[in-house]
Amino acid sequence: MASSGKFESLALLLATGSSTKNAAQQLGVASRTAYRIASSDKMKNRVSELRSQITNEAVGRLTQGATKAADTLVELLGEANEPSTRLNASKAILASLSAISELGELRARIDALESKQCQVS
Repeated sequence: MASSGKFESLALLLATGSSTKNAAQQLGVASRTAYRIASSDKMKNRVSELRSQITNEAVGRLTQGATKAADTLVELLGEANEPSTRLNASKAILASLSAISELGELRARIDALESKQCQVS
């Protein structure tokens, strides 16, 4: 697999959950070759990079939807809705707020630690 295009294709297939055997078949590469390349540090690093990019893109899309979801929950709190609907919306908001607050606090702590790490290095 001398081609950088095939290397990248293999990395993408592996990053998106394909087995090495199936990826090799899709690319028309010997399974043994694909397994050898898949076990290399270069491939492992590339698969990790691709998974990180894919995850970041998904988080971005979810973040965009979070505003709409929050607006919907707030609308469900309105007097026009049944009490059980308002109660469920209230529970969802409070549960989400707790989790989001924890994540914000953790992010701030991680940022502070990373900042200290950079100052020491």
